[in-house]
Amino acid sequence: MTGVTLSQGNDLVQWQLEASGSFSVRSINAGGGVTPATATGAGGGAAYAEVLDAVGFAASRRVWRGLELAERAAAHVGAGAHRDGGRAERVIRDFVGTKSERAALAALSRLLIDSNPLAVPFYEAVTQARWFKWSSIHAAAVAALLETNGGAEESRSLVADSAARLKSAAEVALFYCDLMAAFSSRGLKGRAMDFYAQLRTMPPPLAGGAKTYMAMIKSLCMMGLADEAEGALREMVALGYQPDAFQFGLVAKCYGKAGQLAEMERVIASMSDAGIRMGTGAANIVLSCYSACRDHGKMLMWLKKMRKLRVAPTTKAYNFVLNSCPTVVSMARDLGPSLPLSAEQLVKKLKSGSPWPTEAEVVQELLAASPVLDKSMVWSETEVKLNLHGFSMTSAYVLMLQWVDAVKGGRALPLEVSVVCGVGKHSDVRGEPKVRELAQEVLSRMGSPLRLSARNKCRLVAKRDRVKQWFRIQLFLSKAGRVSALRCSNGKRSKKPSVSYKIVKEQIARVMSLLRPS
Repeated sequence: MTGVTLSQGNDLVQWQLEASGSFSVRSINAGGGVTPATATGAGGGAAYAEVLDAVGFAASRRVWRGLELAERAAAHVGAGAHRDGGRAERVIRDFVGTKSERAALAALSRLLIDSNPLAVPFYEAVTQARWFKWSSIHAAAVAALLETNGGAEESRSLVADSAARLKSAAEVALFYCDLMAAFSSRGLKGRAMDFYAQLRTMPPPLAGGAKTYMAMIKSLCMMGLADEAEGALREMVALGYQPDAFQFGLVAKCYGKAGQLAEMERVIASMSDAGIRMGTGAANIVLSCYSACRDHGKMLMWLKKMRKLRVAPTTKAYNFVLNSCPTVVSMARDLGPSLPLSAEQLVKKLKSGSPWPTEAEVVQELLAASPVLDKSMVWSETEVKLNLHGFSMTSAYVLMLQWVDAVKGGRALPLEVSVVCGVGKHSDVRGEPKVRELAQEVLSRMGSPLRLSARNKCRLVAKRDRVKQWFRIQLFLSKAGRVSALRCSNGKRSKKPSVSYKIVKEQIARVMSLLRPS
């Protein structure tokens, strides 16, 4: 018997595959109790069909639940394919034949990302589909997976067959670049260097022109070869091709990650020499270079320069700047008892407790300069909504603090107030969406009335009246706190509770009873 245990929220779900080919499921709750088998199924083709339907489901918009099902079912194929490989292959062919091209390729990409053994037979089935168009990226990824799983001969055969079908030197050069990226991403740097050596045997200028050089620079940076990448960048310029800010950014970040800050600065400075205007894209790429090496001083300097140039940080910049602030990252990850619940509290705590002197200034400057909140918030006649799609855990935490402050001081509230968290389909972590858990916890600590919608499990929502009540009590508590602080500053704290304290206590009890869901 083989099995797999997966986390689902606070519970564990165990899937067991019996020697006969049947399987069973049981749920182990957080307290240690075991729920009897909640699902059973037959082995053989039915199990394989379930796997592939789940993978197809994963390729749809309902990705999170589909990936969960695919992960569970993959255990059965992995355990049973050696018994009846022919049946598994037939089910795979049926799946590819009945699904759309988009769904099948999305499922293949997901399997390759997860290093699932199903990816290889799935790719073989895809190559037989009537709509199949050869892709160097997919072929390179499958070859790298084969090599990782010990199939060196199969990998080399796939590479040779793929190269033989290519009709031009430009296609071969781009294929070598994709092979470098695929093999280096799996830690096979030696094989990636072999492909780089083969690429360099081609006479310069490389066939494919600027496109080939751009792909080569990207692959070399993935391999951590900053010197070679800069050499390719110079060669590209010398040949009359015009690189864009992205290529300079890749090389600069590669130097930054290696701790070679002087070289990183030199590459950044060379952008202007190459005629690249410091617009939104270039400025945010430079900011990403400084954040990659956590140079808070340079990040602060560059944020101020961007504000003078009237160049606003993008959503990506917002993400990588905050992700390079270790204290804020730790706050969002640990959600400790002293977690700041407003942007003002956050900056204040960073100033007093961060071991990085300029971290607080970086966060403060980013909040002042970035229009990300305005782009992520929709304020209409019917609702005010914050959309957290595309944000990291740390960025989502800080953005929520900004949003609550903005809603408090904004115009009249519409009928509904909501936060949309997303289902985590862009995350490599399986299970409950982490951003949703973060949003629930932070809003709960604020005393917010926002609760998960019954129709959309990734949307927190509350009616206008509840939100107004919440804001009133927060305003009252802040005023009472200031009065109490003034009294304490004029003398010793009285042992007898003050009238204001009693009022606050009563108000808290009353409002919490109102906000408690029925």
